[in-house]
Amino acid sequence: MRLSRLSAWLAFAGAWSTAFSVSSAATSVSPAVLSATTDLLDAGHILHFLDIVDAFGHVSVRNPDNLSEFFMSFSLAPALATSQSIITYEINNATALSLTFNTSVTGANIPAGFAELFIHSELYKAFPDVQGVVHSHTTEVLPFAGANVPLKAQMHTAGSIGTQGTPIFDTGKLPTSILPENQPHDTLIRTAVLGDALARSFSSDGGVVLMKGHGMAVRGSSVRDAVFRSFYTLQDAKVQFQATLLGGSMGLTPREAQDGANTTESTSLLGRAWQLWVAQVDTAGLYVNDLRASTVPASAS
Repeated sequence: MRLSRLSAWLAFAGAWSTAFSVSSAATSVSPAVLSATTDLLDAGHILHFLDIVDAFGHVSVRNPDNLSEFFMSFSLAPALATSQSIITYEINNATALSLTFNTSVTGANIPAGFAELFIHSELYKAFPDVQGVVHSHTTEVLPFAGANVPLKAQMHTAGSIGTQGTPIFDTGKLPTSILPENQPHDTLIRTAVLGDALARSFSSDGGVVLMKGHGMAVRGSSVRDAVFRSFYTLQDAKVQFQATLLGGSMGLTPREAQDGANTTESTSLLGRAWQLWVAQVDTAGLYVNDLRASTVPASAS
């Protein structure tokens, strides 16, 4: 039943998005929410374009008008998300409140969300300064968690990884009070208790946690920042692996990592990367951000 309802919504969303206008979105939400959700759609598309996510993985952004809420697509490949797949969630209990751009759709009529939405709700709950969250199954980072080798910042663009070594979250080592025997042991973060345990595993100097046999969770000061950190975590994993083959991977000093993050994650440099990535997804042919005029289908104008 839920699958058929989701299929119906996908068909509806596709038809609705073709007729959707940017001016309609602008009048239905505040400018701050429109900006945040525009970035959210771009983020999902960019993460796919940069090979950080595939059909699986997800991204969210905190609601700038109500810090007790966040926006996230329903269960859908990030590359295919449009305005009509965005759901407004309550952070406190990860409850789906409504479709963000069709608030008449509430309760049981909202398409099913991601099984791991508690990654997002619990990170927002634990860290009030976090405005964007990414979860991915990026293959380049999986060997490090599998071998119990933390990532360390190897370059200035990956300074947010930190120099103490990324925490490695291993569901196989959790007590039964967090992951009972009668729950699935598939490494997915299916409950608030698991999400809280994941959030608590973040180090004070890093924005990334590796998840053994699963992927990674990334927090950011904005959804753009979370995407930036995700991409350069992937790049850092490549560099650390190659440096290890050459006989060393000391990485950056704490000062270099912190100053590197402050520089590369500044508004201007983060904006430079975002401008390039948006241009790339806009011309790729697959992605449609119907909250920006540049990607609204011609038939909608």
